[in-house]
Amino acid sequence: MCTGWHALCSASPDCKMNGDKADCDCLRVNEPHIIATSEIQDLVVKRLTLAKCTEEYPCDIDQAPVCKAIKDGQYEVDNVKYNWVSTYSYRGWCSLLEYKPIACDQYTSDYTGDLYWAICDAAPCTENPNSSNLDKPLSCQCRVKNTPFVGFGSCTGVNGGIMSSFPLWAWDFQRNTYPFAMPGYEYVQGACATLKSDPLPSR
Repeated sequence: MCTGWHALCSASPDCKMNGDKADCDCLRVNEPHIIATSEIQDLVVKRLTLAKCTEEYPCDIDQAPVCKAIKDGQYEVDNVKYNWVSTYSYRGWCSLLEYKPIACDQYTSDYTGDLYWAICDAAPCTENPNSSNLDKPLSCQCRVKNTPFVGFGSCTGVNGGIMSSFPLWAWDFQRNTYPFAMPGYEYVQGACATLKSDPLPSR
C-alpha cells in the first residue's frame, strides 16, 4: 500500500488497442492505493520490492520501494522514466458496483462480448494534453489479455474500445466481494451500504 498521486483506470471502458498494449484514458487521483507486486513492470523496483516486502515481514504503508519510485518519478519501463503509474484504489467504487459485476468468459458457447480486456495494474502513464475528457488527463499503456474477465454491467467496451478490468478468478460473484484480502475493503463496503440498522442476531 502506498499514499499519494497515481493514475486510476478502474472507470476506463474505452481503451484503444495499440499493438500488444491498450491506451487507456485514466483519472489522476491523490489517495491511498494498492499495488499488485506481481504486476510491477520496472524490473529493478520489482526485485527490490519483493525482497523487502515478504510474507514474513510485510511492508507497512509507503515502506515498499515501489511507493518511493512512483512518488519520485523513478518508475522505469523500457528505459523510460514515468511520473505517473496506474495503481488500484477505491475512488468511485460504490458507483462502479451499481453496474453489477458480470462474468465475461469468451470460452462459453453463447458469449457475445469482447475477447480482449486491458490490465492496467502498475502500467506506466503519461500526461495527455489532448484528452477529450478533462477528468481523465492521463494516458496509460496497459497490457492486453484474452482471458475471462469481470465486466461492469457489460462485457463490451464503449466507442469501439475495450475495458480496463481484472481477471474472472479475482471476484466472488456469490458474495459480491474479492475472494482474497484487500486492504481497506471492509470500510468501503460499509461506506457503500445503505444507511440503516442491521437486524440483531436471533438468540
